[in-house]
Amino acid sequence: MTSRVRNYDLHLVIVFMSLAAAVIGSFGVASALIAKVDSISIEMLMIRPDALGNYMNSSFAVVFNLSLLASGSCFLLAMVAVFNIFPDLISRYIAVLGGVVGISIVLMGVFPINFLELHRKVSTLYLLSSLVLHSICLVDYFKPGSTMTKRMLTLSIISLYSGFVLLMLLDWSQLDFSECSADFPQYCVVSLTMWSLTQANILWCVCLGLSLLKTIRTQQNNLYKLI
Repeated sequence: MTSRVRNYDLHLVIVFMSLAAAVIGSFGVASALIAKVDSISIEMLMIRPDALGNYMNSSFAVVFNLSLLASGSCFLLAMVAVFNIFPDLISRYIAVLGGVVGISIVLMGVFPINFLELHRKVSTLYLLSSLVLHSICLVDYFKPGSTMTKRMLTLSIISLYSGFVLLMLLDWSQLDFSECSADFPQYCVVSLTMWSLTQANILWCVCLGLSLLKTIRTQQNNLYKLI
């Protein structure tokens, strides 16, 4: 019984921390974005997400950066719980790489775009670790007894597509992306792809929490039936 309770506690850590990471991250991004634009429109997607953390140009930069720090910490805690719950090798890889993603998000909050050199390095770490994380998630989905849902699989595919596009656009000499075209600002691929990756990762956290919550309810129902 002690092991069951401890196991449920760790499941709940994943549920609450992953949902907290998504909610905090969404709040920080949305509040900084709304404060930066005059009206809600499609042009909001032409603003690079990392520009919202610029203390010189964004009035809500402190909110954005603190939300990155908090959401990254929550996601890191969720991955620590994943590492302790699931003993198989693939899950352990997911937990470790998810931890790297969480640490990189924290570092992006600590070193926003004002600290340009450090920010470029940690944002590149975020991009690479996200790519590897979702690649392993694809493998995990086809594992017997996997808790990976179809929605998580879809979001992993979207994240991989967005990440690979950003990887191709990345200037490795500067670890940054070229500016959007002044002639066609409505077709800023870098900004659109960044938003796609950001939103896919946030929704992936939500699906992770809801998936583990469903697992808890299923296990409890089976336990009550045995009793």
